[in-house]
Amino acid sequence: MNNLRLLFLFVVIILSGLVSFGQVPDNLSSVKASQISDQQLQQYILRAKENGYTPEELEKELLARGLPESEMQELRLRIEQMGWIPEKSGSSDSASVKSDKKPRKFTARKSHLEELFPTPKKPQLFGAELFSNTSLVFEPDMRMATPKDYVIGPEDELVIQVFGQNVSQQTATVSPDGTINIKYAGVVLVAGLSVEAATSRIKTSLSKYYPSLSSGQTKLNVTLGNIRSIRVVLIGAVNRPGTYTLPSLATLYNALYVSGGPTENGSLRTIELIRNGKTVAVADLYDFLTKGDLRGNARLEDNDVIRIPYAKTLITIGGLVNRPGIFEIRDSESLATVIDYAGGFSSKAFRNRITGRRYDGVSRQVLDISNDSFPYFRMKHGDEFHIDSVINRYENRVIISGAVMKPGEYALFENMSFYDLIQKAHGLKEDVYSGRALLVRTRADLSKEHIPIDLQKIINGTSKGPTLKREDSVSVSSIFDLKDTSFVTINGAVRFPGKFRFEDSLSLKSLIIMAGGYAVNGTGKGIEISRRRKDINVLLAGSPIVEIIHFDDNMDLSAASKDLTLQPYDIVAIKENPNYLQQISVKVSGEVLMPAVYALKSREERISSLIQRSGGLLYTANIGGAKLIRQRKELLDTSEVKRLLKTMARDTTQKKDEEVLEKTRDVAIDLAFILDHPGSSDDITLEEGDELYIPRINNTVSINGEVYKPLDIMYERHKSMKDYLSDAGGVTQLGKKRKAFIIYPNGRSARIKKVFGFIPSYPEVQPGSSIFVPEKPKRSELEPAKAGILISALTAFITGLSLILR
Repeated sequence: MNNLRLLFLFVVIILSGLVSFGQVPDNLSSVKASQISDQQLQQYILRAKENGYTPEELEKELLARGLPESEMQELRLRIEQMGWIPEKSGSSDSASVKSDKKPRKFTARKSHLEELFPTPKKPQLFGAELFSNTSLVFEPDMRMATPKDYVIGPEDELVIQVFGQNVSQQTATVSPDGTINIKYAGVVLVAGLSVEAATSRIKTSLSKYYPSLSSGQTKLNVTLGNIRSIRVVLIGAVNRPGTYTLPSLATLYNALYVSGGPTENGSLRTIELIRNGKTVAVADLYDFLTKGDLRGNARLEDNDVIRIPYAKTLITIGGLVNRPGIFEIRDSESLATVIDYAGGFSSKAFRNRITGRRYDGVSRQVLDISNDSFPYFRMKHGDEFHIDSVINRYENRVIISGAVMKPGEYALFENMSFYDLIQKAHGLKEDVYSGRALLVRTRADLSKEHIPIDLQKIINGTSKGPTLKREDSVSVSSIFDLKDTSFVTINGAVRFPGKFRFEDSLSLKSLIIMAGGYAVNGTGKGIEISRRRKDINVLLAGSPIVEIIHFDDNMDLSAASKDLTLQPYDIVAIKENPNYLQQISVKVSGEVLMPAVYALKSREERISSLIQRSGGLLYTANIGGAKLIRQRKELLDTSEVKRLLKTMARDTTQKKDEEVLEKTRDVAIDLAFILDHPGSSDDITLEEGDELYIPRINNTVSINGEVYKPLDIMYERHKSMKDYLSDAGGVTQLGKKRKAFIIYPNGRSARIKKVFGFIPSYPEVQPGSSIFVPEKPKRSELEPAKAGILISALTAFITGLSLILR
């Protein structure tokens, strides 16, 4: 099981450090445990303890992805050398790496494998996002200048302006036969002409009526008003092929937007515009996507055909590039060109070599391209390339930690000494332990070497220490790191009792101030300090384990007062003043003259005195129903009840502890006798939280439980308990009449008794009483068997008796 948990750590390491592009690769055969530093391994162990995944599931997944067993063995060995042992299931012992985070709670959590091994995102075709907006529409910009090469057709509207020596303006719509009717000039054929050619023809026609047009004193301007609609056809690898009606100013890209663009395997680089059976333009969207070049965005004409062929060569590039995805390439383009299309390498990309896969129609091939071959390497359809991260190692790193001003990682230079590294870290702290520093060096085989350093010589300037090498890690200890953190404890009558950190020269008065000072009921007399002994005789029975120090204080916390110096782990007990007691509060409610909460005059005050202080009873008081409600503090403080509560918490079939064990209990009293005999044993002494309740006279009797008609009925002196049960319809078949009982208003209860063992004797019914009939216990599964045994025994007895009587 430990091996599986170590394997789980290896999964976390892969997820956290080795795979920079966010997904666990399909092939883990190239994963090396040596790429992970000890510092990273400690972090990964912490992450492993914060998650609760099933190791068996992870082992199955990793083996399926080709994880080498040798790498697993090496990682297990390194973790064991670090002294970390995975926790056993259900153990409460802490490992060397602890986490204070609470377990996460999810209402709808994904499975473990879905979280650790999410489905990789499908690479997107480069340029497909250009057509991902399904709400694109095309509306021509009527404020733009009229293109001179725009070909006029039927339904176009021409605005003809004459200005200069002569001024006029008119609007003409091109008729289906391609002509316009111009004032003075008559019918002019303009269909099939560009705007520039149509302007020249209209000028010639109007020159007869505006002679100044020829001399240049009058100018002519022809622009488009409303434009016509054209129909274009999109065929091939297009998302929504078909015939589209577009404005006559529409371009090739507009038609692609409306149709949803090329399909996943459609070409973005050889989009053909066919007019009158001939290819008049071939658009390459990569020119627009990479350079913003719109030369391929040709203007459309009526009955144009746009054909999108299928892409011939698609390659995939992923990993640490700025724009991973699927790219369409031409035969003349190289791997370097594709990297440019992908936005180039990201900052952490490994640029010396690219690996990939190729499908040759029968099997797969591994591609391995060095950086000097990028401009010449030719790709084939279906090639896949992955850009990995840089090697997880530093060429010039040294690390210093501990009691230095600025711990961290620093660049190594030639012949750099330990003294030079301390200077880079801005010197040593004041609490440095000068006896020894520790240098951990990584050998060529990745094993560790521990080298001690005499730090005092470096501080004195007599030595600069050893010359450092790559990946050296130096630890400078603090004097506080080499000793336990000590505490002192203060309990008793202080405002904030508890545990406090011990510092040198900490005194008793200082500790009391740290604890908020004396409590209002505290006293300085008889303060006890329990101090650890270091000379315990473990072989002597009854040998004292602590030294008790007594100290009397006048509760003066000033600096000039008498004080006592503490030692680590001292426990101070501040006693309570026995002459100081808080008020004891009790409550009187119900039918008294002045109900209220009263403070007792003494700890021996009784019920009769409280009735007298509250003004006495009202004439409506039910003296026989008076009761005392008392807090169940002594019950809740017992260890047996605490054990019972824990047992019920584990058993979901039991009621809640608040329902089973109430916080109060009723004390039945005879108030009439108490008032007649004050100070007697029945006149109970009151306690903190007591409530004396005097109910109002109630002339009803309540019948509940397993009766046919539970009800409240008027009290009648001559009626017995049996009569009241009859008034409620009698006892049901499920009720157990013999166990019926009565609860009196003062909390007392009584049940049906048997005179001579078989004659029922019903208890007296008083006003305000409650009669309850319990349910019969359910028969167990063994009842029929018991009945059979009883019948058999009875039969045998009768048979034997008859034989004797003969």
